[in-house]
Amino acid sequence: MAFILISIFVLLYVIPKFYIDILQIQYIQKKLHTKAVILPQEDYIKSGKYAIKKIYFSLAMLIYETILFICWVYFGFGMLMHYLQTFLDSQTLQGVAFFMGFLLLQTFLNIPFNYYSTMILDKQYGFSTTTKQLFFIDTLKSFIVLTIIGAIFSYIFIYFADHFEFWWLYGACVAIIAVLSFNILYPIVFAPLFNTFTPLKNEELQKKITHLLNHVGFKSSGVFVMDASRRDGRLNAYFGGIGKAKRVILFDTLLNKVSTDGLLAILGHELGHFKHKDIVKNFFISGILIFVMFAIAGILSIQILQDLGIYNNNGGILALMVLLSPILSFWAMPLIGYFSRKAEYAADDFGASLTNKSTLANALVRIVNENKSFPHSHPIYVFFHYTHPPLLNRLKVLEYQFEN
Repeated sequence: MAFILISIFVLLYVIPKFYIDILQIQYIQKKLHTKAVILPQEDYIKSGKYAIKKIYFSLAMLIYETILFICWVYFGFGMLMHYLQTFLDSQTLQGVAFFMGFLLLQTFLNIPFNYYSTMILDKQYGFSTTTKQLFFIDTLKSFIVLTIIGAIFSYIFIYFADHFEFWWLYGACVAIIAVLSFNILYPIVFAPLFNTFTPLKNEELQKKITHLLNHVGFKSSGVFVMDASRRDGRLNAYFGGIGKAKRVILFDTLLNKVSTDGLLAILGHELGHFKHKDIVKNFFISGILIFVMFAIAGILSIQILQDLGIYNNNGGILALMVLLSPILSFWAMPLIGYFSRKAEYAADDFGASLTNKSTLANALVRIVNENKSFPHSHPIYVFFHYTHPPLLNRLKVLEYQFEN
């Protein structure tokens, strides 16, 4: 059974992802020898090299992920099961401990890669401003949050699996509720654990933003500035939360780099997502994926788990779901990306209607210049990975005047 699972993982996920990543590397390398667009020539070359290094890093992660997968299904699950059976008698507690042991160990083993990405690669290209102390504090906080949330919800899922025939259906409902709850609580509970949010002090900008929000009918709990520059120099803004918990979040880096009109155009784009109910649509799509994942888990036979060394432990089902989830995510991404890119074009159109096309286009170009995002991508890579259309396509729709 381990061999079959590994074959499925490699054939449906590793090989196609590896192939698409190589296509993207070759495409960028080819484009590096063409005339620079949007970015100055020096930044164009730099952003292309950074994009290539990020993909090579992704390939290294893919190989590492595959090795971990092989280790888990061949002997990891069996060793963890044997260890827990010597300490715990309760079947439900065994299940929770099994899943949490797997989840935390998997997370811990990824820390070196997270460190390299943040503290070495991103610093090399001038993006990361995180200190070593801050990196490990953030990692510890994430570990604690993951432990608390994981333990609570895994207990609920495993309780259902131990007591109900159609546990996967109840589990899917709980997971969907959990995702909704997280989105509601994120801006007021979880995000402040990692960043400081202060009310916007620029009264003139505050008035303009409030006027923009009122014009669209967007009710929020306030406009806040996030100290993003403590960790990263890139620019962004977003609306966080659902319902009364909604917040307008501006990165402090954005305030320092983009004009007031450009900022309003960017917020106008984000308001387009609100106006078109894209958050609701995305939540619906996420709900379908969660349901499909739990439905697959519901048909996994006990024999499969026993072949992997997992006996009378429904935590193994959750662990196997996590291990196999990249396959579902990979093949669902083209569908998700298709609708998401359409939504981005519609949001651009809405944002431009609140200001004008030129203002929004110039703001997007400014962000790309500051974030050093390489403007070209292979169509297949876009199809499988992009939730946003390539910037060049967005700028053409916005009738941006490219330099000759």
